[in-house]
Amino acid sequence: MKSAVSVALAICLVVSSVPASAQPQSAASLSNWGRVRTIVPGTRISVGIAGADEVQQYFLDATDDAITFLDLTNRDIARTVRRTLVRVAEIHPGLFTATRWTEVVDGHIRVNQDGVFVKGHRVLTLEEIVRTIDRGDVGEVSRLRRVQHQQPHDIDVPPEAIATSVMLAGGVAAGCHDRCDGAGGFLLMMGALFGPALAFRAAREHRRVSELVYRAP
Repeated sequence: MKSAVSVALAICLVVSSVPASAQPQSAASLSNWGRVRTIVPGTRISVGIAGADEVQQYFLDATDDAITFLDLTNRDIARTVRRTLVRVAEIHPGLFTATRWTEVVDGHIRVNQDGVFVKGHRVLTLEEIVRTIDRGDVGEVSRLRRVQHQQPHDIDVPPEAIATSVMLAGGVAAGCHDRCDGAGGFLLMMGALFGPALAFRAAREHRRVSELVYRAP
């Protein structure tokens, strides 16, 4: 068992964290309204000083003069309805601003110019959830984006995860004594060492951060 511990600990101790360098945006770049128009429809955003993770606003469109978005913040909306609305914002953003009749059906949920219907009953009008703000009244626009990760060969595991791995491995070694020799013991030790790191990386894959896209000059 000692050999398995030694090899596994050696592998663990060579893991290092290499932080990615952030590239700050210049004031001139942030004051470019054209950046707003590059946001992908359905992206979670924030129009104002709140972060995009603090409100539930979803980009629909932007012209030279205004921004239009779906605002579901503080709305008592069923989860299935909310999910459908966000999906429509991603795939058919023009539905929310179209003057010509357009309808999307998702199971028992229908979205059209008359509003949002669940099993034939209207639960929302578009006027309640679609907002258009003039460019001159917009102070900031942020968007929620997925964190850019390093190359696969950069393991990028924080010291806390490494410490947890070592503690777990020590516990396994203390509990096993001489009963965990061979391949089984080695695999058990590897799981204790790399389990926390793998869990950390899985959680990080789904992490998103608020990014400032525009700030009024």
